[in-house]
Amino acid sequence: MNEELVMKYIVSCTNLYGIVPVEKVIEIYNNQNEESISLNEVESLLQSTQMKQKLEESFVYIQSNEFVAEATSEEDEKENLKRSAAEKPYYVPGKEELLCYIDEEYFQETPEQLLVKNMLKEDFGDQLDVDEEVSELVYNLQVSGGDFMMELSLFIAGLELPIKKSERYIPAIVEVADTTRLWENRGHTMKELQQL
Repeated sequence: MNEELVMKYIVSCTNLYGIVPVEKVIEIYNNQNEESISLNEVESLLQSTQMKQKLEESFVYIQSNEFVAEATSEEDEKENLKRSAAEKPYYVPGKEELLCYIDEEYFQETPEQLLVKNMLKEDFGDQLDVDEEVSELVYNLQVSGGDFMMELSLFIAGLELPIKKSERYIPAIVEVADTTRLWENRGHTMKELQQL
């Protein structure tokens, strides 16, 4: 078994879904690789202290039969996420795209994000790192647990713009939220789920 690749799948899937059953990671791995792995093989791999440490360095924890992202490891956050994700299908990108999620800060860039970046450049010029602002917005949306309105309010308040100017960000940020891969949608965007 390619332990390094299995580890990458565990971390990537956890970063994409927030919480993912061990069996789901194995299913995805087996669908995308010639060499199959079994639940027994993975369970014995997870017994290793070294493997647990490596996962924790990537902010991934093993809780019962699931991998859980550190950002949602508190019991109530975990339960909220499980409730909001229940019954939704998993979004499973191709292997290359999936393994990009090994980087916890990775997200797919979208035209909607570009629009917000351009608006920020227009309003702030070089005074603001627009890439950083939009990355933070996307990350906060991903881990917000569906509390979109709070993220929207925080982002707009953080801009410290006059009301008229800040109001024009609202529809653009709604579009960013609708096209961001969210944990509570098991990696799908709102737009994708509405089309299923």
